[in-house]
Amino acid sequence: MDFISWKDIEFKDGFWGLRQDVLANATADAIYNRFDETGRIRAMNLNWKEGDPCRPHVFWDSDVAKWMEGTAYLLYHRPDPELSDKLEKIIDAIEKGQTEDGYFNSAIMTLVPEKRFKDRTNHELYTAGHLMEAAVAHYEATGQERFLKIMEHFADCIEKAFVTEKTASFKTPGHQEIELALLRMYHATNNPRYLELSAHFVRQRGLDPNDRVFSVPNGTPPAYPPCDNQLYYNDTYAQDDAPAHQLEKAGGHAVRAMYFYTAMAGVALETHDEDLFNACRRLWNDSTGRKMYVTGGVSAERYGEAIGTEYVLPLELSYAETCASVAMANFSKAMFCLEPDGKYMDMIELEMYNGALAGLSLDGKGFFYDNALMCRPRVTDFFKGIHATPLYPPYERQELFECSCCPPNIYRFIAAIGQYFYSTDGHRLFVHQYANSSASVAWGSGKITLEQKTEYPWDGDIAVTLHGKQSFPGEIALRIPGWCSSADIRVNHQPVPYSMKNGYAYICRRWQDNDLIQLHLAMPVTKLFSNPNVTETAGKCALRRGPIIYCLEGIDQPEYDIFDMCLPDSYNDFSLTTMTIAGQKVTAIGGVAMVSDPEAFSGPLYTTSLPHRRPAPMRAVPYYCWANRGVNDMTVWIQHNG
Repeated sequence: MDFISWKDIEFKDGFWGLRQDVLANATADAIYNRFDETGRIRAMNLNWKEGDPCRPHVFWDSDVAKWMEGTAYLLYHRPDPELSDKLEKIIDAIEKGQTEDGYFNSAIMTLVPEKRFKDRTNHELYTAGHLMEAAVAHYEATGQERFLKIMEHFADCIEKAFVTEKTASFKTPGHQEIELALLRMYHATNNPRYLELSAHFVRQRGLDPNDRVFSVPNGTPPAYPPCDNQLYYNDTYAQDDAPAHQLEKAGGHAVRAMYFYTAMAGVALETHDEDLFNACRRLWNDSTGRKMYVTGGVSAERYGEAIGTEYVLPLELSYAETCASVAMANFSKAMFCLEPDGKYMDMIELEMYNGALAGLSLDGKGFFYDNALMCRPRVTDFFKGIHATPLYPPYERQELFECSCCPPNIYRFIAAIGQYFYSTDGHRLFVHQYANSSASVAWGSGKITLEQKTEYPWDGDIAVTLHGKQSFPGEIALRIPGWCSSADIRVNHQPVPYSMKNGYAYICRRWQDNDLIQLHLAMPVTKLFSNPNVTETAGKCALRRGPIIYCLEGIDQPEYDIFDMCLPDSYNDFSLTTMTIAGQKVTAIGGVAMVSDPEAFSGPLYTTSLPHRRPAPMRAVPYYCWANRGVNDMTVWIQHNG
């Protein structure tokens, strides 16, 4: 299964075209400027001295690398000489600073060069992996090999330290990432050593009880960075609790886990490892079937940024890290390569429009690290005043974080969003996602162009026009999303026979130039209810239309308490309206909810009878749009009277 490259798909307008325009006009510079102000960019020059401001940190290289990767994607379709110059200057710095044997890490080389590959907590292989991903993106976008060669040299250095000479003081990465990056290096270079090194790291993890994420030589605490809170730094936290093929349940730090599972799936595919594939299937099913928020959020546990236990999904104390949602999308893509099933692309779509997308403000300058599913700013502020460590997710997006992994991650995710749209196995062409776009696809013995015209995700009508060969046989598979209860498919305005399998409608015929595929996906507003094991959402419902999860914000119902609003079981008379939020048009859901009489709010704390309720207008907006209109309450889950 080969996915069509991100660079072969262009979004000039429509939903994703607008978002990529925002990246180009705002996000690229917003992230770069914050990274420059905090010393991250300058650190790549290796010229920091004791006493200077902005002391380098072990994971800074990864922040910069993700910005570089996203920028490489963005520049391909939206050239910008100034932005390109910034990117190339960072590559210059890496090339200049790289050691003779290939090593590069700005923090280690500047602060503690003697600790090279000595401390598993120091994120060296994590940052190396992100630099490699950036190099692959730069090579794909420009065709230039300079950055890729620099990272090949680094990969050779790592192979030498961890495999051939074994001079490193640990055996496997602390924070996983390099495993999947090496797979990308393998695909870019066709060098089998990178596949072998990736497989080595995947299969070695969890084997040696002395190779643990927070174990250090002689039992002494690491000199850099300080780790004084060991409450959740354990084997499960770092997926060290068992060898990869024996992992039964998803757990631990969510981003580490998703990066690792993605690499496991990639290695399973390339090496035909059935045991590893079965482990990946178990982990994906556990993550999505028992431990995931309705928005696609993966990490429920704030302590350790971790995947929680089964069915425990707190709303106001949710974590749902943006990076974890991006990583889940990539894990799902890797799983689709192992078994073509629409559920994996449904999951990517859920992250695209909800869990991941909520991490970026509509103006492209603000970011959520963690994503609340319920927010009461007054409560957040109260606990902020009495706890040094934030207990609640923020209610306003920020320009930067001390650990600023999420801003460049959502940046690179949207910049390369086209990577999730099409794939082919030679005979069959899969259409996974829908958006206004143009794609050039190698299929069979030649190339064709597919033009999608649609208002998706606001409308379920999609028109796909094929251009290219005059006549060619083949099978096109259209994803029918799991949320869609009915679909209509026509070719050139005529109904056509098709077969359904694993969430795809397969149309087999001899295709002609200018053939028009017309797909209609029914998009009613639906109520979603959680498994009764999820006590936090008992007696509540969430609203979904198409791929979009909705929420209530206080600004849209200023006269009422959104947490008091209740939808009767029999109520389904929802309406749709177009509204503008932060300059962007979205589809809102209108309806009527029941609310308590005003007197109830000033009455006794406890009473023997329920308050009298009366109807009130209700408006729900897309979850990803929340917190773009000032400070106000928000909830995804709405009281429901069954």
